[in-house]
Amino acid sequence: QKPGLRLRKKDVSAPYLVDISVHEGRVDVMGEENLPSLVTTTVERWYLGDGVRRIPVREGRVRGTLFLPPGDGPFAGVIDLFGATGGLAEYRAALLASRGFATLALAFFAYDDLPKEITGIDLDYFEEAADWLLSRPDVQNHGVGVLGTSKGGELALSMAAHMNKVAAVAVIGAYGVVTFAPLPYKGTVFPCARMRMDAVVYTEEGFVDIRNMWEDNSKSNVQVEKAECPIMFVAMKDDLNVKSVFYAEQAVARMKAHGKTNYTLLQYPGAGHLIEPPYTPHCGLYYHS
Repeated sequence: QKPGLRLRKKDVSAPYLVDISVHEGRVDVMGEENLPSLVTTTVERWYLGDGVRRIPVREGRVRGTLFLPPGDGPFAGVIDLFGATGGLAEYRAALLASRGFATLALAFFAYDDLPKEITGIDLDYFEEAADWLLSRPDVQNHGVGVLGTSKGGELALSMAAHMNKVAAVAVIGAYGVVTFAPLPYKGTVFPCARMRMDAVVYTEEGFVDIRNMWEDNSKSNVQVEKAECPIMFVAMKDDLNVKSVFYAEQAVARMKAHGKTNYTLLQYPGAGHLIEPPYTPHCGLYYHS
């Protein structure tokens, strides 16, 4: 992939075509062109398993894509959320459906007729999405799982804190505070952490370290201590985008203080902001819209 660009599958109905070549001796395949090979083959790498159905969703305010495994179900339901880049990413939902989960890839801004900016969202929208998914006869109705990365992780934690219809949550590199704008929900507005641009660091390599950009303030904490469902925190110790280890440890400490044991914390030394599906090309940095 090109420097600064993140390789993400946009059309999950077609596979990646991966060329694999065997060369004689030791060669620099990235530095030389037209290298002679002993043998070459092409491997198809699919995100969409056989029989998985892809269904565009426009229900009420809900926008996204539902992926259903083969068969009649009912299947365990999952909502898949990404972060502050906006739009709609389907590749992870397609993989989950290929492994038996009815998965809604849910857009929440900068897509279709949704708010153009991340500051225009409310938590009621995500409850509407959960209600719609649970109302389907091919989805188990005892609760929905939520998987979220970055800002999507923050929203997943907020869902767990305030909605008993959420049965399990896993978050990757998640904020532990409300970010970008106050978050409305059922007549209440959860305050947003203050953005500190003076805490943004520009490295010698030209990268931007924004992990300390949000001021620590207990009033803006996501109230994870209210959650009754199991929560898995996946935190990376070299995350320059979000203080994911700090936020996860802080959340676990508050849960412990309230007598909760419904948490799992996984920490990965040397890992950056993204934990992507297996075999995804490593992305050291990317341009953020």
